[in-house]
Amino acid sequence: MRPLVDLVLVAAFLVLFALTVRTEPRQWRTGVLLLGALWAATTAVGASPLVLPWVGAMLLGLLFLGTGLRVVRPEGRSRTNALSLVLGVAMVTATVLAIWLFPPSPTLLGVVGVVVLLLPGYPGLVLVAYALYCLAYDRRRPRPAPSALIVLGSGLVNGTVPTLLAHRLDAALAAWHDERALGHDPLLVPSGGQGDDEPMAEGVAMTAYLVAHGIPAEAVATEDRSTTTEENLLLSREILRARGLADAGHLRVVTSSYHVGRAALLTRSLGIDADVTAAPTAWYFLPSAFLRELLAALTLHPRTNLVGLGVWTAGTAYLAYAVPLR
Repeated sequence: MRPLVDLVLVAAFLVLFALTVRTEPRQWRTGVLLLGALWAATTAVGASPLVLPWVGAMLLGLLFLGTGLRVVRPEGRSRTNALSLVLGVAMVTATVLAIWLFPPSPTLLGVVGVVVLLLPGYPGLVLVAYALYCLAYDRRRPRPAPSALIVLGSGLVNGTVPTLLAHRLDAALAAWHDERALGHDPLLVPSGGQGDDEPMAEGVAMTAYLVAHGIPAEAVATEDRSTTTEENLLLSREILRARGLADAGHLRVVTSSYHVGRAALLTRSLGIDADVTAAPTAWYFLPSAFLRELLAALTLHPRTNLVGLGVWTAGTAYLAYAVPLR
C-alpha cells in the first residue's frame, strides 16, 4: 500500500511541476516540486526517507570542503575560504555521524543521532531543490525576437576581458546573429560598472569586445554603472526605457551557466519579462561558483527558508522526543 501512495505522490508533484513551469518557470518552487517527486520516488522503491537529505547534505558539505581547500594554497587564504573549510568538515562529519547512529536506539546516543540530522539535513534539501530548479530552467528554450540582449558582467582581469566573460559575450554574439538571421534587430546591452581594481568599466570593455567582433556600434548600448546583478538588470532597464524599448517585448539575459538560476529569480522579482540563457563555463569553476550562487539565492527568500528550517527543526525535534530513553 505504501509504494502505491508514494507513486501517487510522485505523479501529483510532477503534475504540479508541469503546471508551475507553464505559468512561470522562474520560481524556486519548481525545484521544490521536483524534490518532492524525487523524495517520494526514493521511498517508493523502499529506500529510507532520510536518504535524500543525507545525500544533499553530503554534497553540500563536499562543495564547502572543495571551496575551503583553497585555504591550503597561499593565493587562496582568506576568511571566507577558511570558514568554508570549517563548514564543509562540520557538515560531512555530522552527516556521517547521522548515518552511523541511525536508526535511533532508545539511548541518549540514539537521540543525539537524530538531532544531528538537523545540522546538515535542511540545507542539503535546499541544495537539491535549487539544483533541480536550475536544471529544469536551463532546459527551456528562450522565446524568439527579444527586444534586447543584456549581457551580465563578471569582472575584468588586468583591464581585459577574461575567458569567463568572453564566453558570455560570445553567447550573446551568437544569439544576436541568430535573431538577425530571423529578421529581428535586438539591441545589445553589455552591463557592468568599474571595480576598484579595474582601469575601466566592465561595460566599456565588453562593448569594445563586441564591436571588435563585428557588432555595429549603433547596435550596442553600454551600461557602465552597475556593481551587482540586480543593478545590472535595473540600470539596463533604464537604458531600454530611455530608448523606448522597455515595453517593446521580452528581453533575453545572457550569463554564465552557474548564474542562470539566480539571475532568472531576480528578473522575476524585479518585474522584468526576460528569458535567461547560459554561456558555457569551465567545469573546474562550477562547484565553488554554484555554491556562491546558492548562498546568494537564499537571501532572496529569507522568510520561506526560515519557515522551512522551522518545519525541519520541529520534525527532527519530535522524532528525537519520540525515542524513549532507557
